[in-house]
Amino acid sequence: MSDAISEPDTTQEEQPAEAAPKRRARRVREIDFSRPSKFAQDQQRRLERAHESFCRTASQRLSTELLTPIELEVLSLDQLTWSSSIAQVQPHSISAIVEFRPLGTQVLFTAELEFMLRLVERLLGGDSPTAIEPRELTEIELALVRRMLDTLLEQLSLTWKELAGVAAHLLSVESQIANVNLAPMSEPSLVLTMEAKVDGAASTMCLILPHRAVEPILHHLSRSGYGEVEIDPGAQAAVRTGVAAVEVDIRAEVASRHMPIEEMLALRPGDILRFRVPAAEGVTLFAGHVPAHRAQPGRNGNRRAIQVTGRAGAGS
Repeated sequence: MSDAISEPDTTQEEQPAEAAPKRRARRVREIDFSRPSKFAQDQQRRLERAHESFCRTASQRLSTELLTPIELEVLSLDQLTWSSSIAQVQPHSISAIVEFRPLGTQVLFTAELEFMLRLVERLLGGDSPTAIEPRELTEIELALVRRMLDTLLEQLSLTWKELAGVAAHLLSVESQIANVNLAPMSEPSLVLTMEAKVDGAASTMCLILPHRAVEPILHHLSRSGYGEVEIDPGAQAAVRTGVAAVEVDIRAEVASRHMPIEEMLALRPGDILRFRVPAAEGVTLFAGHVPAHRAQPGRNGNRRAIQVTGRAGAGS
């Protein structure tokens, strides 16, 4: 029998206890639902550059027509909900409901009333730089404001034709922003804010684009660069073959204009209806409801005819 006394095994006691694994901290991401992200960064940059060009051309045209220096500048581009976008509009602003054709969708263009009244004053030959107090517009003032909005939107239309092949047409004018309802309150919208300076006074204009209004043409804003898109000749030939036998209605349209029914009913033989389109632009040839070509009117023998001069919008 051994006299040795065995020492108690303390190995387990001497080993330090393993630290309990720490629970990973929960990652919390803050989401601001008032600032949606439906518009990609490249789309926003393309829109901003295009409207900087709009500001230059529109300011040049207004300055020439009204014989006074007018400056337009892009201030900011923000993604908001429709309700937040409307809240950005300055009080006492004129709201123009604009239709993108041929899409048939509507966007909002706003301008401070003071700025529009200054343009009207210059249009009438006035030169007083005094402050203009906001007020209810008379019928004559409203007609002149529409005239100035038409000028601005004509330049805006050129910008959007180059961007996405759509034209901007003025549908109606509202003096109260609360009467404008083009989209649900939570609709993601892009707000492009511009500053206008005339007679030493600064005002703001806004172009508000609900996502649903421009979604069909957003792919035009995502192209890298401004070059032509490469077309697969095989696919092009297949499409031509597939649609070659389809019949479409072809019509030539001089121009179009919206007017109240009472004015239309008041028209009489000999009345002149102005379309505000230069005669040199000729007519537009439509395939169904789609503008296809520009053309000059004439005749072939005893029949009316047109001569195609180019694709619609090619020179815009």
